Amino acid sequence: MIWLIAAVGLAAVVAIAFVSVGIAVGRLEHETAPSVYRLASAVEYVADRLPDEVTARISYDDVRTVLGWHLDWFTSAGLATSHGQELGDPAVATDDMAVADTDAATDAVVARSLEQGGPDPVDVVCILEAQHAYLAEIGALSEGEPPA
Repeated sequence: MIWLIAAVGLAAVVAIAFVSVGIAVGRLEHETAPSVYRLASAVEYVADRLPDEVTARISYDDVRTVLGWHLDWFTSAGLATSHGQELGDPAVATDDMAVADTDAATDAVVARSLEQGGPDPVDVVCILEAQHAYLAEIGALSEGEPPA
């Protein structure tokens, strides 16, 4: 008799576990995983994908500086937040999508590089193009037009 009670109890525990996992999976399958930007990983990714002509003129510190300026632009546009908070801002969201003008970002970073004596504008553009590839790879950027 004790074996029957133990078997029924075990079956109930397993059934509850399966139902709980099923509910959690059903809820999470419709949520997008958060994109986590790590500057050190971005610098390495970007530097590895730059053309040889560019890498002959700039250093890892230059790449880090340009990526920092790009992040500053995202912050000023309201698209970046502190660690642990949601990405984007309701003021720039379009149907749950934060929208950024990449041309404006490029212009701002190139202007800042010229102001502060940073890398050549061509090098900055190459860095930002590789940065966009990194952002797309981590899921923080989608290619294509934003919804109307």
